[in-house]
Parts: sequence; C-alpha cells; structure tokens
Amino acid sequence: MKLKDFKQWLNTLSEEELEKELMYNAMDYGISGKISEINKSDENLYYVGDEPVLLHTRRELEQLGYSKPEIDGLDVEIPGGCYYVELSNEYSIIEKFLH
Repeated sequence: MKLKDFKQWLNTLSEEELEKELMYNAMDYGISGKISEINKSDENLYYVGDEPVLLHTRRELEQLGYSKPEIDGLDVEIPGGCYYVELSNEYSIIEKFLH
C-alpha cells in the first residue's frame, strides 16, 4: 500500500474512528498489539540474522566488520526514504521462540 492510498482511506474515517488505536496482527507469529510509532528510514536498512532482530545501516555493518561485498550481498529490508512500523511487542516474538 502506498502512503497516498493510506491517506485517502484515513480521510474517509469519522473523527470517532480516528480516535481508535492503530493495531497490528502478525499472523505468522501469533501476536498482535498497538502500533506505537511510524518511522522513516533515511538509509537502507539491512538484517543480518542477529538476535534480537535488529536492522542496521551500511555504516553500522561496516563498524561491525562486514566488507563492502558482504553488505552488497545482503537484502535491503527497508529501503532508504521509506516509512515503516516497528511492532511494539517485539520482545514477545522473541519470548515465543525461546519457550
């Protein structure tokens, strides 16, 4: 969904509806919760398989010892300039897999 589509949909809601919490449901993980904030990534963000799940900028990966070819081989999880939501119950996801 593009932001303009989301904005158009929001504009159709009543003031009463706009006062409700924005929730998420991650069916793959069996969790749900409130969306606490929407972030904008100024740079590409990468995931390298660390636990807990963290996204890193290219500069952070270089500081962690990753080479340019290694970084270039990674998938960009969130492209620079895009908006994204971090789930507020991220630790409940981790706890779910630890038990």
